[in-house]
Amino acid sequence: MSTYTPKKGDIQRAWHVVDADGLILGRLASEVAKILRGKHKPTFTPHQDTGDHVVIVNADKVVLSGSKRTDKAVYSHSGYPGGLKTKTYGDLLADRPEEALRTTIGGMLPKNRLGRQMLTKLKIYSGGDHPHDAQKPQQLELEHTRLRGPKEIKPVESKTTEVKASDSQEEPLEAINPETEEIETSGSVSLQDLGLTTAVINNLAAGGITTIEELVGKTSEDILGIAKIGPKAVEQIIAGLKDNGFSLKEI
Repeated sequence: MSTYTPKKGDIQRAWHVVDADGLILGRLASEVAKILRGKHKPTFTPHQDTGDHVVIVNADKVVLSGSKRTDKAVYSHSGYPGGLKTKTYGDLLADRPEEALRTTIGGMLPKNRLGRQMLTKLKIYSGGDHPHDAQKPQQLELEHTRLRGPKEIKPVESKTTEVKASDSQEEPLEAINPETEEIETSGSVSLQDLGLTTAVINNLAAGGITTIEELVGKTSEDILGIAKIGPKAVEQIIAGLKDNGFSLKEI
């Protein structure tokens, strides 16, 4: 089976019109170059011009993202020593917006006679009007190439709690026993919350210590007496207890 190659009479060219107002130059150029080459068609052939015609209006309203307006430059050379000329894209868009778009799109086409032929199907105009109404061009929507502004960050509303006068005049609470408070607090903390390794927890369980209450009732010498518990493990236990407001029993 031979590869299908479209003949000259089989190529049908459509006309598209693009409003460049607010579109990013680079993204717009890549989409237009794809249509000029014909890569949007199933009959695309690399060595033939199967693309469509593209009309761009409002070329003077195209935008550049970031700092490309001042940092990105276009170069030309006369061929003689010292004949290099440099101009920023911002100045080029202000002086000759049609040339800026043509240069950018042409740089995305093949660098040969085929690419120059494709570029002849591109029509660029600064204003919003064009003389190609007889060809009945179809509007080409390229909203995905539009410049998006920064996302608006909504301020976080601060929640204020109202204090009633009756609440501030409540009777003081009874004194709480420190030992009772420590036991109730430790009931909500487990050995895993102390940041201990699994090996240390298993060794403590083998020594009969499975809760915080049992652990804080032991001294450091008691912990060292447990099998497979060394000084480093004791330091780890003391640090974990200290981070949660506990400590071992003092001698």
